[in-house]
Amino acid sequence: MRGRTLGPAFRDLWAAQGVSQFGANVTVVALPLVAAVTLHADGLRLGLLTAAGTLPHLLVSPFAGVWVDRHSRRALLVGADLARAALLLAVPVAAVCQVLSLPLLVVLALLIGAQGAVSDVGYSALLPTLVAREDLVRANARFELSASGATVLGSSAGGAAVQLLTGPWALLGNAVAYLVSAAFTWRLPREDRPRAPRAAGSAGTDVWREMRAGAAYVVGSPPLRAVTGATTVFNLFLFVCEPALLLFLTRTLALPGSWIGAVFAASGAGAGAGALVASGVARRFGARATLWGSLGAAGAAGLAVPAAVQVPGAGAAAVIAGSHFVTSALVIVFNVTQRAVRATLTPPELYGRVNASIRTLVLGVASSGGLLGGWLTHRTSAQAVLLVGAVGMTCACAFLLPLRRGLPEGGIVRVSAKAGR
Repeated sequence: MRGRTLGPAFRDLWAAQGVSQFGANVTVVALPLVAAVTLHADGLRLGLLTAAGTLPHLLVSPFAGVWVDRHSRRALLVGADLARAALLLAVPVAAVCQVLSLPLLVVLALLIGAQGAVSDVGYSALLPTLVAREDLVRANARFELSASGATVLGSSAGGAAVQLLTGPWALLGNAVAYLVSAAFTWRLPREDRPRAPRAAGSAGTDVWREMRAGAAYVVGSPPLRAVTGATTVFNLFLFVCEPALLLFLTRTLALPGSWIGAVFAASGAGAGAGALVASGVARRFGARATLWGSLGAAGAAGLAVPAAVQVPGAGAAAVIAGSHFVTSALVIVFNVTQRAVRATLTPPELYGRVNASIRTLVLGVASSGGLLGGWLTHRTSAQAVLLVGAVGMTCACAFLLPLRRGLPEGGIVRVSAKAGR
């Protein structure tokens, strides 16, 4: 039986999001490669460029939430795509004019990252206005599927483009991708929704008050507080594992590069599989059980990584690849479901600020988790840090205890008799 479609507006938004995510992943790879290949930047300068691309997501997201709730989300998304296209075109233009430099790339990375933060918050806020409440899980699953595909394809395309098109010219195709995304977004219907009320006072005071309103809503809602706490703690320990993982693979296990590549490829495959089954799992078990089970099992699957030291050679790589596949799939199932929960429990006029508040918190702990993981790896061992990280990820599901009450179960995952996929 054919499933009920999500409508032409969703298809346009989905296409725009997929192309935009593809462009963002190309940028993540291509911009540092331009710096390394064309400008011969060393490791320290490449680290600075990488930080310039990620820092705006942490700093700009809270303000982006206010803008997204105040203004047309459709217009902001189109503007973000057009701005990124123009900024990327500046790279080959600067190369032709012989003024391309690392400081210019750092400034461009900061500006592109800021527009990316607006885009990410905008997509999260616009999606719930285009689909019915009972279709949120299915819609978020499709978003996750395209995002995982964009990560794999965009990363590969970024490296290949720099090699084939000679440095700065590789970013021309990336700029075109953002223009295509803007065209799809422009096709969306004009919004008819309640605008966020502005607090009395100066414009600057208004912004801070509206930012606090989003955070206060998360803190004041037990289900949102529980989901946010679990997500934050899980991500903290996930990023604690990041610095230790490469050392564990290369030094402790001494795996060859091809096997290490297979481990990371398994993560991408798991993410795609999770996106395909997420709506079916949530429909079968309900939101509460899906959130509990997926997060707890994702952490538990990580325990296999430090245990792989007991298995020789290719067996260790297979164990870790399997662990990464399962963890990635379950994380996507959790993310799809918790985003539907957030959208269901949040008033439309607060979509932007609530998503921005949660996003800022999660990105903040990601940065601190990486630093903590590096310090712990230096003081102990990679295997010990991976064990601590897996235990911490597993325990994150304890934050979901309040979901025994206060979660409007039925409307989040309800599917009509005509809905099949």
